[in-house]
Amino acid sequence: MLYFKGNHKLDHIWEKILVEVSKTIPPVYYDPFISKLSFITADDERFVVRAPSLSIKNHVDKKYRQFIEEAIYSIKGNKLRVEINFEPDSQVAKTIVVDKFKDESFSFNPGYSFEKFIVGDSNKFAFSAAKEIVKHPGEMNPFYIFGNVGVGKTHLLHSIGSKLMKEHPWQTVKYIDILSFMSEFIYTVQNRQTMESFKIKYQSYNTLIVDDIQYLNSGAEKTQEIFFTLFNFLYERKRQIIIASDRPSSELPIHERLKSRFVNGVQADIKTPDFNVRYGVLKLNSDNLGLNLSEETIKFIAEKLKTDTRTLIGSLNDIYLYKKTNGLIFIDHNLVKEIIESRIRTKEVFQVTGEKVINSVCKYFSQSAKDVLSKSRKKEFVLPRHVCMYLLHEVLKENKTVIGRMFSTTHTTVIHAINSITESLKKDENLNSAVLSIRSELEFQ
Repeated sequence: MLYFKGNHKLDHIWEKILVEVSKTIPPVYYDPFISKLSFITADDERFVVRAPSLSIKNHVDKKYRQFIEEAIYSIKGNKLRVEINFEPDSQVAKTIVVDKFKDESFSFNPGYSFEKFIVGDSNKFAFSAAKEIVKHPGEMNPFYIFGNVGVGKTHLLHSIGSKLMKEHPWQTVKYIDILSFMSEFIYTVQNRQTMESFKIKYQSYNTLIVDDIQYLNSGAEKTQEIFFTLFNFLYERKRQIIIASDRPSSELPIHERLKSRFVNGVQADIKTPDFNVRYGVLKLNSDNLGLNLSEETIKFIAEKLKTDTRTLIGSLNDIYLYKKTNGLIFIDHNLVKEIIESRIRTKEVFQVTGEKVINSVCKYFSQSAKDVLSKSRKKEFVLPRHVCMYLLHEVLKENKTVIGRMFSTTHTTVIHAINSITESLKKDENLNSAVLSIRSELEFQ
């Protein structure tokens, strides 16, 4: 049964979904992205919303769609696939884009500070390097942070930015995600604004913090060129450059000359939170929510949810909402166990399929499924193809003959691919990180 925009009941549900999403996404991201979406239609399988600009559509699709789907599940009780359409109202889109490019429209999230960053073995090197940068900006340059979604990269970036502004108030600090940088550059070109003013603006900053650099792909030739020029300008003048990504710089889908610039400074890998970090995150946020959870309960959650910090905080939000909805003063350990077990089982609703494995691998390596499934022997297609075969076998326990049919190849070739990846994982840390990242995404689809 299909519902349309005129259905006031679903309009009301969309409002409730927005409230739910706002609990997991900080205002600095919620306001410019999620709040700009509008409800279009829904049926038994899909929930369709409209984005006012292509950049907002792409950004939400890549970073926040999962949170919207989780919110729908918590409210509606069933899993719907969120689709984001780009149907621009030119005037509205233009206003949003222009406002977004104003420096005064951005402020660092006060909740993301060094004091609230939980340190453990999984992130202590990145944390130490970040604090050193605040003391001596420009000496460790560039500072490149990488790690999976939800491990604390953005928290650390905001911590650095806000602390730099406090410790060095005479200096200018610019934080921007690469999609916004690309949007601003494209907008400047399309509206015939002087490129010189764009360059002068970015060359004026003492510190440039760039998030999600992995989305600067090899197809964005002109954007890469302008970013390369900007990087060199700031680097030569010892201005601090900080870059964050979901993967090592060697795996970025960009030109080699730009990759080579990133290895000159310090590279810090933030791994999936260890037990101490998970416990610390849960303790801090449960106290902030006034949950008064026992140490036994917090340890239980930390042991049960061996995942990223967003999922951990999401589990606390589940507990908080349950407590509030049922008017409870205290929530005991056994009840928490039931709620957490329910969250763990939600990942089973999204059954991992061969198609999802292939799409996740292609997305990570920035290649099309058509090329990876082809028989081309180009290096950029062979590695993701072998990773696909490895994950299909390891995650789905798929038969090697079946995998061979998917890639129009022989059983022997599949065995070779799986063995090759298995051996490479023992000595190649970058490949190890890539496979872990893809597996992590598959687990929480």
